[in-house]
Amino acid sequence: MKVLAALQNGALAQELAGQGADVVSVRGPEDLEAALGEELSFAVVDPSLPFATDVVAEVKTKVDGHGRDRLPVIAVGPRPEGVPYCVPDLHYQRASGEDLVRAAKAIMFRRARQRRLFDQELILKVPTTPEAIDKAGDLLDALIVAAGFPEEEAVKLGHTVREAIGNAAEHGNKNRPERTIHINALRSSDRLTFVITDEGPGFDTEAFLARAEEVSALEHTRSRRENETRPGGLGVFIMKKTCDAIAFNASGNSIYLMKLLPQSGG
Repeated sequence: MKVLAALQNGALAQELAGQGADVVSVRGPEDLEAALGEELSFAVVDPSLPFATDVVAEVKTKVDGHGRDRLPVIAVGPRPEGVPYCVPDLHYQRASGEDLVRAAKAIMFRRARQRRLFDQELILKVPTTPEAIDKAGDLLDALIVAAGFPEEEAVKLGHTVREAIGNAAEHGNKNRPERTIHINALRSSDRLTFVITDEGPGFDTEAFLARAEEVSALEHTRSRRENETRPGGLGVFIMKKTCDAIAFNASGNSIYLMKLLPQSGG
């Protein structure tokens, strides 16, 4: 049993070895690519490490995928503030090596018995700061590329997702850094979906989407300049052109974007 371990706590790595695990240590980003090439059973990450989000995201975009079992990812330690947080499968404040092995086996057993609903899942909690938003965009770009879209489509979809995140930051969270943007990205056998939710009050989406169907891109641009309502009219117009489906929740503070994968005819 090989375990990717991105830990500051050397004693915990030793405990994992004592449980029979072959520990593949990741001490920095430069170790990550080689570690991901191993036949891993699960991953353990200290979320306080500066590259912890990259470790979790890389596992979920490069190791998980169609036809492959999703690798359990367990975090141990306090969650850092002010940076994007890529949600693991399980998060302990403190745990022993025995706890981790037992928990990983339970996740693997449960997934083996359940019907597979999706191949990849990336959940991000993003502070409303320019740096955190840019980082989240980069992580989601990697998921889009891993899904196999042609370069031009991947770029357009990446811009669309960033537009939705930007709307959530500006119009929903009012660029307040203490507020969080919640992002859930799922890849199934035939589609890639994003749900982006802010902590604002929402808006009247039905009227807005109806107008998006009726007017041209030029009119959207003019409207956006004259009246910066939420979200930007041109942005939603582009989203509708890029994605195969777009929808809002009832309150208007959560947007759903769906793009069919290339092999599904999207």
